[in-house]
Amino acid sequence: MTIHLKSLDAPAAKTAAAQLWLAGAIRVWALVVLTLHLAAAALPEETAWSLWPYTFLPTWLGWGLALLAGALVISPVNDLISRAIYRLWLALPAKQAHHRWFAVVALLSGILFWLARLRHLRWGDSYLLSVALSYPDLDLRVVYNWQAPLTVLLHQRLWQFVADPLLGWPVETVYATVSIICGMIFVYVLLVFTSHLGRDPLESAVLAGLLLTTGSVQLFFGYVENYVIISLLLVATLFLAWLALQGRLPPVWPVLGLAVTNAFHPSTVFIWPGLWLLSFLCWRRGRVSLVGAVAQTVLPPLLIGAGVFALMESGGHGLSALTGVDRPGGGDGVWFVPLFTIDPEWAKYQPYTMFSAAHVIDWLNIHFLIAPFGLPLIGLTLAAAGGFGLTLFETEAERDFGYVLGLTAAMYVLFTWLWNADYGGRKDWDLFAPSAFVYSLLAGYLLVRALPDRQVLKESGLVVIAVSLVHTAAWIFTNTHPLPRK
Repeated sequence: MTIHLKSLDAPAAKTAAAQLWLAGAIRVWALVVLTLHLAAAALPEETAWSLWPYTFLPTWLGWGLALLAGALVISPVNDLISRAIYRLWLALPAKQAHHRWFAVVALLSGILFWLARLRHLRWGDSYLLSVALSYPDLDLRVVYNWQAPLTVLLHQRLWQFVADPLLGWPVETVYATVSIICGMIFVYVLLVFTSHLGRDPLESAVLAGLLLTTGSVQLFFGYVENYVIISLLLVATLFLAWLALQGRLPPVWPVLGLAVTNAFHPSTVFIWPGLWLLSFLCWRRGRVSLVGAVAQTVLPPLLIGAGVFALMESGGHGLSALTGVDRPGGGDGVWFVPLFTIDPEWAKYQPYTMFSAAHVIDWLNIHFLIAPFGLPLIGLTLAAAGGFGLTLFETEAERDFGYVLGLTAAMYVLFTWLWNADYGGRKDWDLFAPSAFVYSLLAGYLLVRALPDRQVLKESGLVVIAVSLVHTAAWIFTNTHPLPRK
């Protein structure tokens, strides 16, 4: 990675200096991430649990993977690997038919999802779902549930009317199958999205690579929980939002996408400000009238919400259940992490107060587990842009999507900080996992614009993706084993 600053004019030299600083900072963080993984066995599991999956790898393999990924911070090694990847790209036939290749990659990913699928029911409510949706006593069997209305109903009906009578599958196999199918669709939609979002194949590859190597992709490896479908719908909604800001779709489509996502899991209601901003920007740019913007923003969630209420009422699990047994907030009904005090009666569901060390540690562990480069990459890129006075966006549409994506990501991250996850830590990592897809997309969107030099972007992107892949591969490998009970 070489940039000759003296031969550049002042603005170009400033941009080059910013790129050198950012590329260097990314390398440092990558080495920190690898070092933490290698030190995982020596760290207390309770305070470094996002690293503990690395201890499942044989020592020789853990060190080997870390050294291989770490070697990419050396420019000649990075160039060697980059050239090999580029030669493979050149050898790829019919590149103009990229949608067909995306479909092939999506289908092949399904094989990987199946072979490395989750082999236990220890996370979240996996075990409870596997029992409750097929409980022999029909009066106690869960069919309707406000925690994830359409998700629970879909899986229960698939089990009751298809999987059980025709295939003899248990509920957990239904969840695993839906997870893998959603994963294949996710890969295809993401590849199509990033092919549009990236301004050249390199940018598209970096954007796709960042999301496909997040720890959150564990959700597509046969995961038994209620956060899989919304992860797919979130990426589809962001794609629709980008198309709307390009003037190629009315804003009603991404708004409808988020409304449907809410119906599958209400945790996503916290990111509505991003869609409100989208509608406002579409109105400001003259793409829709004020009345049209308001109508397209308000009517879809009202109609979808009314439909969900009607569905739940028809199943005898309506408003009384929403305000009673299925009230938001879990076992104690408390929505947010307590600020300063914990009610002794509900201590089981309130592991810590808002600004306690325990909360900070769990929050950091969750985000390190689901995306070790997501939030750090956003912080480093914004620091480089602010410190060197860079202009990241060339067009109005690019800037508008940056604002929408930034606000959506910020609201999701805020949700992960504020929401009272009853069991805390690892048992609720999956509730917050979909947020990584949103803010990792933001991280990539900022990064490819902060590194206009293609060589610098290629080297930095390869480092990030390789180290993130090592992290996520260990996490997925861990979950292919039955976990010991404590």
